[in-house]
Amino acid sequence: MSSLNSSNMAKTAMDRLREQLSRLAQSPGTPVLLVGPPGSGKQHSAELLHRQTHPQSPEAPLVCVDCSALTRDFDRELLGEEGGRRGWVEAANGGTLLLREITALPLGAQALLLKFLDGMRLRRIGSGREVELSLRVVATSSREPLELIKTEQFHESLYRRLAVFRLELPPLAARKEEILPLAERFIAELAARSGKRVTGLSEPAATALSRYPFPGNVRELRAVLERALVSAEDSQLSLRDLDLERSGFRASPQTLRFFEVETPDDGIPPALEVIEKAYVHRVLEHTGGRRMAAAQLLGISYPTFLKRLRELGVDDGHSGPRTMRVASAARR
Repeated sequence: MSSLNSSNMAKTAMDRLREQLSRLAQSPGTPVLLVGPPGSGKQHSAELLHRQTHPQSPEAPLVCVDCSALTRDFDRELLGEEGGRRGWVEAANGGTLLLREITALPLGAQALLLKFLDGMRLRRIGSGREVELSLRVVATSSREPLELIKTEQFHESLYRRLAVFRLELPPLAARKEEILPLAERFIAELAARSGKRVTGLSEPAATALSRYPFPGNVRELRAVLERALVSAEDSQLSLRDLDLERSGFRASPQTLRFFEVETPDDGIPPALEVIEKAYVHRVLEHTGGRRMAAAQLLGISYPTFLKRLRELGVDDGHSGPRTMRVASAARR
Protein backbone atom coordinates (compact mmCIF):
# COMPACT_ATOMS: atom_id res chain seq x y z
CA MET A 1 0.00 0.00 0.00
CA SER A 2 1.09 3.58 -0.63
CA SER A 3 0.61 6.14 2.11
CA LEU A 4 1.70 9.01 -0.19
CA ASN A 5 3.46 10.68 2.73
CA SER A 6 5.51 13.51 1.23
CA SER A 7 6.59 15.27 4.43
CA ASN A 8 10.19 14.11 4.09
CA MET A 9 10.56 14.69 0.36
CA ALA A 10 13.21 16.99 -1.03
CA LYS A 11 12.13 20.46 -2.05
CA THR A 12 10.31 20.32 -5.38
CA ALA A 13 9.97 22.82 -8.21
CA MET A 14 6.54 23.79 -6.91
CA ASP A 15 7.95 24.25 -3.39
CA ARG A 16 10.41 26.73 -4.85
CA LEU A 17 7.62 28.39 -6.82
CA ARG A 18 5.55 28.80 -3.64
CA GLU A 19 8.54 30.40 -1.93
CA GLN A 20 8.85 32.89 -4.79
CA LEU A 21 5.13 33.65 -4.59
CA SER A 22 5.45 34.20 -0.85
CA ARG A 23 8.20 36.77 -1.42
CA LEU A 24 6.17 38.42 -4.18
CA ALA A 25 3.23 38.78 -1.80
CA GLN A 26 5.27 41.42 0.05
CA SER A 27 5.22 43.60 -3.08
CA PRO A 28 1.49 43.93 -3.91
CA GLY A 29 1.93 46.16 -6.97
CA THR A 30 4.55 44.15 -8.85
CA PRO A 31 3.27 42.66 -12.14
CA VAL A 32 3.78 38.92 -12.59
CA LEU A 33 3.91 36.80 -15.75
CA LEU A 34 3.23 33.06 -15.37
CA VAL A 35 4.27 30.96 -18.37
CA GLY A 36 3.66 27.24 -18.77
CA PRO A 37 1.75 24.63 -20.78
CA PRO A 38 -2.04 24.25 -20.40
CA GLY A 39 -3.05 22.64 -17.14
CA SER A 40 0.30 23.24 -15.42
CA GLY A 41 -1.21 25.26 -12.56
CA LYS A 42 -0.91 28.87 -13.68
CA GLN A 43 -4.31 29.98 -12.41
CA HIS A 44 -3.86 28.11 -9.13
CA SER A 45 -0.54 29.92 -8.65
CA ALA A 46 -2.16 33.28 -9.38
CA GLU A 47 -4.94 32.60 -6.88
CA LEU A 48 -2.39 31.53 -4.26
CA LEU A 49 -0.43 34.74 -4.79
CA HIS A 50 -3.63 36.77 -4.40
CA ARG A 51 -4.49 35.09 -1.10
CA GLN A 52 -0.96 35.55 0.22
CA THR A 53 -0.95 39.21 -0.82
CA HIS A 54 -4.24 39.93 0.98
CA PRO A 55 -4.29 37.52 3.96
CA GLN A 56 -6.28 39.93 6.14
CA SER A 57 -8.61 41.13 3.37
CA PRO A 58 -10.74 38.26 2.06
CA GLU A 59 -12.93 40.86 0.35
CA ALA A 60 -10.05 42.02 -1.88
CA PRO A 61 -11.25 41.44 -5.46
CA LEU A 62 -9.72 38.84 -7.75
CA VAL A 63 -10.96 39.63 -11.24
CA CYS A 64 -10.23 36.91 -13.80
CA VAL A 65 -10.39 37.86 -17.48
CA ASP A 66 -10.11 35.36 -20.33
CA CYS A 67 -8.27 37.45 -22.94
CA SER A 68 -9.33 35.14 -25.78
CA ALA A 69 -12.99 35.89 -25.01
CA LEU A 70 -12.84 39.69 -25.23
CA THR A 71 -15.19 41.22 -27.80
CA ARG A 72 -14.56 44.06 -30.24
CA ASP A 73 -15.57 46.44 -27.44
CA PHE A 74 -12.46 45.42 -25.51
CA ASP A 75 -11.73 49.06 -24.60
CA ARG A 76 -15.06 49.32 -22.75
CA GLU A 77 -14.63 45.87 -21.20
CA LEU A 78 -11.20 46.77 -19.85
CA LEU A 79 -11.62 50.45 -18.98
CA GLY A 80 -15.35 50.82 -18.41
CA GLU A 81 -17.57 53.65 -19.57
CA GLU A 82 -18.50 56.91 -17.90
CA GLY A 83 -22.04 56.59 -16.60
CA GLY A 84 -21.99 52.85 -17.27
CA ARG A 85 -20.52 49.79 -15.64
CA ARG A 86 -16.96 49.60 -14.38
CA GLY A 87 -14.37 47.93 -16.54
CA TRP A 88 -12.37 44.88 -15.51
CA VAL A 89 -9.35 46.96 -14.49
CA GLU A 90 -11.28 49.22 -12.14
CA ALA A 91 -13.21 46.27 -10.73
CA ALA A 92 -9.88 44.80 -9.57
CA ASN A 93 -8.87 47.94 -7.64
CA GLY A 94 -7.47 46.95 -4.26
CA GLY A 95 -6.85 43.37 -5.39
CA THR A 96 -5.64 41.42 -8.40
CA LEU A 97 -6.42 41.54 -12.11
CA LEU A 98 -5.73 38.09 -13.57
CA LEU A 99 -5.38 38.14 -17.35
CA ARG A 100 -5.55 34.57 -18.64
CA GLU A 101 -3.77 33.84 -21.92
CA ILE A 102 -2.42 37.37 -22.27
CA THR A 103 -1.00 36.60 -25.73
CA ALA A 104 -4.59 36.32 -27.05
CA LEU A 105 -5.21 39.98 -26.17
CA PRO A 106 -5.85 42.07 -29.32
CA LEU A 107 -3.04 44.50 -30.18
CA GLY A 108 -5.26 47.49 -29.45
CA ALA A 109 -6.08 46.14 -26.00
CA GLN A 110 -2.39 45.47 -25.43
CA ALA A 111 -1.67 49.16 -26.03
CA LEU A 112 -4.40 50.19 -23.57
CA LEU A 113 -3.07 47.82 -20.92
CA LEU A 114 0.48 49.08 -21.38
CA LYS A 115 -0.65 52.68 -20.97
CA PHE A 116 -2.42 51.79 -17.73
CA LEU A 117 0.55 49.83 -16.35
CA ASP A 118 2.93 52.71 -17.04
CA GLY A 119 1.04 55.06 -14.71
CA MET A 120 -1.53 52.92 -12.88
CA ARG A 121 -4.08 55.55 -13.90
CA LEU A 122 -7.28 54.83 -15.80
CA ARG A 123 -9.62 57.00 -17.85
CA ARG A 124 -13.06 55.54 -18.51
CA ILE A 125 -14.44 55.77 -22.03
CA GLY A 126 -16.19 59.14 -22.32
CA SER A 127 -14.60 60.58 -19.19
CA GLY A 128 -12.32 63.59 -19.01
CA ARG A 129 -10.58 62.62 -15.79
CA GLU A 130 -8.21 59.90 -14.73
CA VAL A 131 -8.61 57.62 -11.72
CA GLU A 132 -5.57 56.35 -9.84
CA LEU A 133 -5.78 52.65 -8.96
CA SER A 134 -3.86 50.24 -6.77
CA LEU A 135 -3.77 46.61 -7.87
CA ARG A 136 -1.55 43.82 -9.09
CA VAL A 137 -1.72 42.57 -12.67
CA VAL A 138 -0.99 38.86 -13.10
CA ALA A 139 -0.82 37.57 -16.67
CA THR A 140 -0.64 33.95 -17.76
CA SER A 141 0.35 32.41 -21.07
CA SER A 142 0.54 28.91 -22.50
CA ARG A 143 2.54 30.26 -25.42
CA GLU A 144 6.01 31.77 -25.36
CA PRO A 145 5.51 35.56 -25.63
CA LEU A 146 9.06 36.07 -26.92
CA GLU A 147 8.18 33.99 -29.99
CA LEU A 148 5.08 36.11 -30.66
CA ILE A 149 7.10 39.31 -30.32
CA LYS A 150 9.20 38.16 -33.28
CA THR A 151 6.08 37.87 -35.44
CA GLU A 152 4.68 41.19 -34.13
CA GLN A 153 1.69 39.50 -32.50
CA PHE A 154 2.66 40.78 -29.07
CA HIS A 155 4.04 44.16 -27.99
CA GLU A 156 7.57 43.86 -26.64
CA SER A 157 7.02 46.87 -24.37
CA LEU A 158 4.03 45.16 -22.75
CA TYR A 159 6.04 41.98 -22.27
CA ARG A 160 8.84 43.89 -20.54
CA ARG A 161 6.32 45.59 -18.29
CA LEU A 162 4.51 42.37 -17.34
CA ALA A 163 7.66 40.28 -17.00
CA VAL A 164 9.01 42.35 -14.11
CA PHE A 165 8.73 39.00 -12.36
CA ARG A 166 8.43 36.06 -14.74
CA LEU A 167 7.75 32.59 -13.34
CA GLU A 168 7.77 29.43 -15.45
CA LEU A 169 5.69 26.39 -14.59
CA PRO A 170 7.20 23.28 -16.18
CA PRO A 171 4.98 20.46 -17.47
CA LEU A 172 4.13 17.78 -14.94
CA ALA A 173 6.24 15.27 -16.89
CA ALA A 174 9.29 17.37 -15.99
CA ARG A 175 8.53 17.22 -12.26
CA LYS A 176 7.50 13.62 -11.72
CA GLU A 177 8.52 13.80 -8.07
CA GLU A 178 5.42 15.94 -7.52
CA ILE A 179 2.87 13.55 -9.01
CA LEU A 180 2.28 11.49 -5.86
CA PRO A 181 2.24 14.47 -3.44
CA LEU A 182 -0.27 16.19 -5.73
CA ALA A 183 -2.29 12.99 -5.91
CA GLU A 184 -2.34 12.88 -2.11
CA ARG A 185 -3.76 16.39 -1.96
CA PHE A 186 -6.33 15.83 -4.70
CA ILE A 187 -7.51 12.53 -3.22
CA ALA A 188 -8.04 14.20 0.17
CA GLU A 189 -9.96 17.10 -1.40
CA LEU A 190 -12.09 14.93 -3.68
CA ALA A 191 -12.83 12.35 -0.99
CA ALA A 192 -13.95 15.06 1.42
CA ARG A 193 -16.24 16.53 -1.22
CA SER A 194 -17.75 13.20 -2.29
CA GLY A 195 -17.91 11.65 1.18
CA LYS A 196 -15.98 8.58 0.04
CA ARG A 197 -13.51 7.02 2.45
CA VAL A 198 -10.60 6.86 0.05
CA THR A 199 -7.22 7.49 1.66
CA GLY A 200 -4.61 6.73 -0.99
CA LEU A 201 -3.35 4.57 -3.84
CA SER A 202 -2.42 0.91 -4.07
CA GLU A 203 1.24 0.30 -4.88
CA PRO A 204 0.53 -0.73 -8.53
CA ALA A 205 -1.67 2.35 -8.97
CA ALA A 206 0.97 4.64 -7.47
CA THR A 207 3.64 3.15 -9.75
CA ALA A 208 1.52 3.54 -12.88
CA LEU A 209 0.52 7.06 -11.94
CA SER A 210 4.14 8.12 -11.42
CA ARG A 211 5.05 6.74 -14.87
CA TYR A 212 2.13 8.23 -16.78
CA PRO A 213 3.28 11.16 -19.02
CA PHE A 214 0.30 13.45 -18.23
CA PRO A 215 0.13 15.47 -21.45
CA GLY A 216 -2.74 17.40 -19.82
CA ASN A 217 -0.53 18.20 -16.80
CA VAL A 218 -2.00 18.89 -13.34
CA ARG A 219 -5.49 19.34 -14.76
CA GLU A 220 -5.40 15.83 -16.21
CA LEU A 221 -4.06 14.35 -12.96
CA ARG A 222 -7.00 15.78 -11.06
CA ALA A 223 -9.46 14.54 -13.70
CA VAL A 224 -7.99 11.02 -13.57
CA LEU A 225 -8.33 10.91 -9.78
CA GLU A 226 -11.84 12.39 -9.80
CA ARG A 227 -12.95 9.71 -12.25
CA ALA A 228 -11.22 7.03 -10.17
CA LEU A 229 -13.02 8.06 -6.98
CA VAL A 230 -16.37 7.65 -8.67
CA SER A 231 -15.70 3.98 -9.40
CA ALA A 232 -13.62 3.21 -6.27
CA GLU A 233 -14.92 0.46 -3.98
CA ASP A 234 -12.01 0.26 -1.52
CA SER A 235 -10.07 2.73 0.62
CA GLN A 236 -7.16 2.54 -1.81
CA LEU A 237 -7.52 3.49 -5.48
CA SER A 238 -6.56 0.55 -7.68
CA LEU A 239 -4.98 0.44 -11.12
CA ARG A 240 -8.39 -0.48 -12.48
CA ASP A 241 -9.95 2.57 -10.80
CA LEU A 242 -7.42 4.87 -12.49
CA ASP A 243 -8.30 3.42 -15.92
CA LEU A 244 -5.23 4.99 -17.52
CA GLU A 245 -5.76 2.81 -20.59
CA ARG A 246 -8.62 5.12 -21.51
CA SER A 247 -5.92 7.62 -22.52
CA GLY A 248 -4.02 5.02 -24.55
CA PHE A 249 -1.58 4.28 -21.73
CA ARG A 250 -0.44 0.77 -20.86
CA ALA A 251 1.28 -0.04 -17.60
CA SER A 252 3.42 -2.84 -19.01
CA PRO A 253 7.18 -2.14 -19.23
CA GLN A 254 7.17 -2.63 -23.00
CA THR A 255 4.93 0.37 -23.58
CA LEU A 256 6.57 2.63 -21.02
CA ARG A 257 9.41 3.30 -23.45
CA PHE A 258 9.50 6.95 -24.42
CA PHE A 259 12.03 6.59 -27.23
CA GLU A 260 14.13 3.82 -28.73
CA VAL A 261 16.35 3.21 -31.73
CA GLU A 262 16.16 0.08 -33.83
CA THR A 263 19.33 -1.39 -35.28
CA PRO A 264 19.56 -0.64 -39.04
CA ASP A 265 19.54 -3.55 -41.50
CA ASP A 266 23.31 -3.25 -42.03
CA GLY A 267 23.89 -3.43 -38.27
CA ILE A 268 25.87 -0.17 -38.23
CA PRO A 269 24.82 2.19 -35.39
CA PRO A 270 23.45 5.54 -36.60
CA ALA A 271 25.39 8.76 -36.09
CA LEU A 272 24.84 10.53 -32.77
CA GLU A 273 23.42 13.62 -34.47
CA VAL A 274 20.81 11.49 -36.26
CA ILE A 275 19.69 10.02 -32.93
CA GLU A 276 19.68 13.44 -31.27
CA LYS A 277 17.52 14.92 -34.04
CA ALA A 278 15.03 12.06 -33.80
CA TYR A 279 14.91 12.37 -30.00
CA VAL A 280 14.27 16.12 -30.20
CA HIS A 281 11.41 15.38 -32.61
CA ARG A 282 10.00 12.89 -30.09
CA VAL A 283 10.18 15.37 -27.21
CA LEU A 284 8.51 18.06 -29.31
CA GLU A 285 5.81 15.54 -30.22
CA HIS A 286 5.30 14.86 -26.52
CA THR A 287 4.94 18.58 -25.71
CA GLY A 288 2.63 19.26 -28.66
CA GLY A 289 5.27 21.41 -30.36
CA ARG A 290 5.77 23.69 -27.33
CA ARG A 291 9.48 24.41 -27.56
CA MET A 292 9.79 26.05 -24.15
CA ALA A 293 8.26 22.97 -22.50
CA ALA A 294 10.60 20.74 -24.53
CA ALA A 295 13.63 22.71 -23.35
CA GLN A 296 12.50 22.28 -19.74
CA LEU A 297 12.11 18.53 -20.22
CA LEU A 298 15.58 18.31 -21.76
CA GLY A 299 17.10 20.29 -18.90
CA ILE A 300 18.58 23.07 -21.04
CA SER A 301 17.85 26.78 -21.34
CA TYR A 302 15.36 27.96 -23.94
CA PRO A 303 17.95 29.97 -25.98
CA THR A 304 20.31 26.96 -25.99
CA PHE A 305 17.48 24.73 -27.21
CA LEU A 306 16.58 27.12 -30.04
CA LYS A 307 20.25 27.24 -31.09
CA ARG A 308 20.44 23.45 -31.15
CA LEU A 309 17.23 23.22 -33.21
CA ARG A 310 18.82 25.43 -35.85
CA GLU A 311 22.01 23.35 -35.81
CA LEU A 312 20.06 20.12 -36.24
CA GLY A 313 17.82 21.60 -38.92
CA VAL A 314 14.65 20.75 -37.01
CA ASP A 315 11.63 22.49 -38.54
CA ASP A 316 8.15 23.05 -37.08
CA GLY A 317 6.88 19.60 -38.08
CA HIS A 318 7.11 17.70 -34.80
CA SER A 319 5.96 14.31 -35.99
CA GLY A 320 8.90 12.17 -34.94
CA PRO A 321 8.12 8.48 -34.31
CA ARG A 322 8.43 6.86 -30.90
CA THR A 323 10.67 4.18 -32.43
CA MET A 324 13.31 5.48 -34.81
CA ARG A 325 14.52 3.26 -37.61
CA VAL A 326 17.67 4.68 -39.17
CA ALA A 327 19.13 3.55 -42.50
CA SER A 328 22.90 3.49 -42.96
CA ALA A 329 22.56 6.14 -45.66
CA ALA A 330 21.71 8.61 -42.91
CA ARG A 331 25.26 8.33 -41.57
CA ARG A 332 27.80 10.96 -42.41
